[in-house]
Amino acid sequence: MLKLQHGRTLSVEPAADADLVEIRRADGVLELRLKLTEDGVVLQLEAARISLKADESIDVECKTFNLNAESDVGIQSRAGDLRVRGERVYIN
Repeated sequence: MLKLQHGRTLSVEPAADADLVEIRRADGVLELRLKLTEDGVVLQLEAARISLKADESIDVECKTFNLNAESDVGIQSRAGDLRVRGERVYIN
């Protein structure tokens, strides 16, 4: 275990089904986990806020994409069209 600034810790440990790389807050709460499995890497983030910014684009490719919010969800395009494509598009 390596001690980081602000009381955080970094640990790298083998587990039964995967190798784990974890960063925890001073109170032990998990903030970041990399789980290195036989099937590939699993990334887990736990934070008050996650912000992504890119000059060009953010691309996500996956088999299934799930988005859940306890409150509002906002999608906006400031300078162009908003396109939704799918075999079926359900609204409400």
